[in-house]
Amino acid sequence: MKIKKSGIALDIDETLSNTALHWFSSMIKLFGTPEKLTAKEMIIKYKYTKHVPYWQTKEAQEWLNSQRMSNNMQREIPLIKNSNHSVEKINKIIPIVAYLTVRPNSVEKGTKDWLLKHNFPVAKIICRPDNIAFSDGNKWKAKMLTELYPKVLGIIDDNPELLTFLPTDYKGTIFVYGSEHIETKLNAIPCKDWKTTLEEVQRVFHLEKKEFKQ
Repeated sequence: MKIKKSGIALDIDETLSNTALHWFSSMIKLFGTPEKLTAKEMIIKYKYTKHVPYWQTKEAQEWLNSQRMSNNMQREIPLIKNSNHSVEKINKIIPIVAYLTVRPNSVEKGTKDWLLKHNFPVAKIICRPDNIAFSDGNKWKAKMLTELYPKVLGIIDDNPELLTFLPTDYKGTIFVYGSEHIETKLNAIPCKDWKTTLEEVQRVFHLEKKEFKQ
């Protein structure tokens, strides 16, 4: 896969889009919660729907899988506040050259529509091949980052699990969005919010903009 100029990649779910809020809100309406928690309270407690024990039924999982394959669903996900404005500023420091997501190839169109709707920079969308299981998404993403380096110099991604699949000699920078502390030998930087992410990108990529257009 060719990337024409050097820059960084962006994850989408829980980095740019508030996908968890959409999932949890929908799951509560469809399958209920005996704990009577709000969607935001459930996200704090469980983070991912896969950690909610009473949603691991065949019916709930079939619905989740169908929605992951739905272009219409991708278009409806809410934006994480200010993620688009922060990315606009980051794109002036170092180009956004790819969106690297564990979403399947089948929802690339809906994903592209969502990115355009919120005025994110136009860049290559790299989705998980449909023949790779969702559970292997971070393993696949780590492989792609390794292969794309040094054209892709790193990624802004919310999932620390990604770090466990990267080789120890990976030289790119991982900005771990939504985290305040990371323990790893890799060049991973915790960024609790978009303000911090912007500051860290400015600090790391201090070279002149023209150097990233090669």
